[in-house]
Amino acid sequence: MRGFTLIEVILAIFILVAGIVGVLGMFSLGVQTESKAKMSMISLELVQAKLEELVSLPYSEINSLTEDYGQISGFESYKRQADIAYWDPANSTTSQTDLGIKRIKVIVFWDSNKQNSELLTLIQQQ
Repeated sequence: MRGFTLIEVILAIFILVAGIVGVLGMFSLGVQTESKAKMSMISLELVQAKLEELVSLPYSEINSLTEDYGQISGFESYKRQADIAYWDPANSTTSQTDLGIKRIKVIVFWDSNKQNSELLTLIQQQ
């Protein structure tokens, strides 16, 4: 027997196509994963920037109110919320009165609010 039969050629083409489809599927998954990682990294940088901005203020200027939940200038896909409250270290909970410590929590949402990054810190009155 010389050459290939029609069945052998069809089988070889099927195996080749299956391999190509698998590689293309992995490429698509890689692009999606890279996009999510990029969005997550940007959100962490936005959280860190806001947290540093608030911590750099004098204690008396850090308001004990929740910042409006809203868009971030230049980053339309993201929304940010900052929650500032008095902190009771004895009970490890928020307090209604100022005991000299404030809890600052910053959250950045993206992907239609399905994903978020959050950082929390405590700041003590000097």
